[in-house]
Amino acid sequence: MSVATLALTRRAEALGKWGGHLAGDDFVALPGSELTGWFPPAGLARLAATWQHLTRDETVTGGVVRERRYGRLSATRGPAGKWSFTALPHQAFQQAAEHIPLHEGRARMFSPIPAGTLADPVLTALIAVDLAIVSAVVPHARRFEVGLHQMRVLATPGVPGCPTPEGRHRDGHDFIGMHLIGRVHCAGGESVIHRDGLPQTRMTLTEPLDSLVVSDTRITHEVTPTVADGATGVRDMLLVDINER
Repeated sequence: MSVATLALTRRAEALGKWGGHLAGDDFVALPGSELTGWFPPAGLARLAATWQHLTRDETVTGGVVRERRYGRLSATRGPAGKWSFTALPHQAFQQAAEHIPLHEGRARMFSPIPAGTLADPVLTALIAVDLAIVSAVVPHARRFEVGLHQMRVLATPGVPGCPTPEGRHRDGHDFIGMHLIGRVHCAGGESVIHRDGLPQTRMTLTEPLDSLVVSDTRITHEVTPTVADGATGVRDMLLVDINER
């Protein structure tokens, strides 16, 4: 077996394992130490650099400092299992008040993710990882609408960052992929998974591409505040909303 074939086999095994965990546990944690090896370092650096060009999220108040961009893609699975992506028109982002009372169901308009970023091959390959995992739960699905959120939460000395000002919640999607792009000068930011009748699961995403994929209809989740360690603390995330269409 060639090195390339062995790598593809190990990747397929990992995706199958992670999909099984999502199907059985309603969430799965993906180690960035493994995921980063699936992408060219220069491509990862290129994608991460786009977080330097986000705009202030004016929809949050109470001292929360967050930067954000939003975009949408249509994802279609071909006969060979390969995903193709088409950019969708930019529009406001809206969540039902029953899921996020904080915003009372208001439509929120965020700056768009540039077309070049939406088409970035590392970004679409990362989304394809999420879709491959989700397919273990909905194996017959062939088309999804994907919402993408580039998020940066800032913390300064004495003013914690707030990744989830809405607290414990569900977002109103079928599935969500949560990918750490990077974090510097901060502690905290612990991800908490709540499942009915079971103890909380708590973990902190610390390394690039440390990730979670969750069944948003079946669990609730939150992230604890981040605390600056003396300089401005930065936590960059890519959130991937996945809805069958």
